[in-house]
Amino acid sequence: MYTTLRLIHIIAGIFVGGTYLFLVPILEPRLKRLGPAIQGPVMRAITPVLTPLMALSFILLFGTGTAMIFLIREGNLSQLVTTAWGWVILTGIIATIVISIIGFGIIMPTGIRMEKLGRSIEGRAPTPEEGQRLHQLSERITKLSRINFIFVVIALATMVSSRYL
Repeated sequence: MYTTLRLIHIIAGIFVGGTYLFLVPILEPRLKRLGPAIQGPVMRAITPVLTPLMALSFILLFGTGTAMIFLIREGNLSQLVTTAWGWVILTGIIATIVISIIGFGIIMPTGIRMEKLGRSIEGRAPTPEEGQRLHQLSERITKLSRINFIFVVIALATMVSSRYL
């Protein structure tokens, strides 16, 4: 059972981490340089598929991670603050929670607002106010994605290093 949980946890972690490692430093900057005429349609095509897969992956990460902690430490959660392994795991848990809050609590609603605004101006040039609002929303997503990227790297590092403690 532990091996199955670990495998699911690793696959979900690879998906979440790999997605961020690709999107933030590679795809987003290139799309931004290509401009809104390309960036908007590409992100609108990716988001409906990516969002539910990321949500599922986070659910699997939390669920399998929690189950593995209880299995490994037989319910002795005091080891989360009394051992090096525990501190690394606790750091990973906190990083994952921050990623979830920023991603699903702030980035996703911002993206939805941006999508609605984008749909309302399809086929015409945006007004200066609409253009400014789109730019603000885009900049907010970019900034928050970069912050989340740092927490993804932290979470990945803790997952890898916990094996050796």
